[in-house]
Amino acid sequence: MKSIVVATDLSERSDRAMHRALLLAKQHDIQLHVISIVDAAMPDDLARPLRLSIEERLPVQIDALNTGASYDVTVTSGDITEALTQFVVAKEADLVVLGLHRPRTFLDSLRETTMERIVTASTVPVLLVKESADHDYTSVLGLVSYSRACATAVDAALTLAPEAEVKAIHALHVPYAGLTGGDTDSEMAKAVRQEAEAEAAKWLETVPSENDNFEHTIVTGGLRGIMMQTVADTKPDMLAIGAHTRSGLFLHRIGGFAAELVREPPTDLLIAPPTGN
Repeated sequence: MKSIVVATDLSERSDRAMHRALLLAKQHDIQLHVISIVDAAMPDDLARPLRLSIEERLPVQIDALNTGASYDVTVTSGDITEALTQFVVAKEADLVVLGLHRPRTFLDSLRETTMERIVTASTVPVLLVKESADHDYTSVLGLVSYSRACATAVDAALTLAPEAEVKAIHALHVPYAGLTGGDTDSEMAKAVRQEAEAEAAKWLETVPSENDNFEHTIVTGGLRGIMMQTVADTKPDMLAIGAHTRSGLFLHRIGGFAAELVREPPTDLLIAPPTGN
């Protein structure tokens, strides 16, 4: 990694993201680029003093959290998604760190959230920080579908958390299990698993294999149920997933499951963009 971008609106949610970004920048000895974006729709007579206030307050806030990481600060105006995406490209950053989306239950059910738009537009993985950054990552759960984005997510997790235990799980769905003899021992189940194992072998060639802390497994069952059970059993401090490209008139272009996690992740969420799926 060369550098990290963290976006902040000076909220408590952003504080946690800022602290995690500072820790990661220090851990990996790389530059942290801090950006705060004032919505371009705001009238200039209101936006100008707000920008000045942020420029004054932000370094104080960072210094209160900083553990020695090198950083710079940019305060600008614009469309949040466009400005952030352009900033990441300009800084040649390898990761974007954000605080959680502020829930707006009714509006979120009708439209794509800002976080979803950022993930869709991003050219690099996005880390959504939910938990307090009081320790390095020690346990990562990857939920993988053998896409290129999933490989990117696992690779990013291994890079960000080199000492963490990284467990990648593929949820295996056996179609018509009730009609074909069950989801484990039937001929249908065996054929589906064999196909998944062949796909996994090709996919694993794209993931760094020299890391002794990396484990991959195929588990029969539904993705949500497997995730909830594994999170309860292992208590990971990061989830890693790949987003998926969906064109056309879909509310969630990154996929419904990814959109649910972006809104309410059980812990910190690392999501790789759909580019190249």
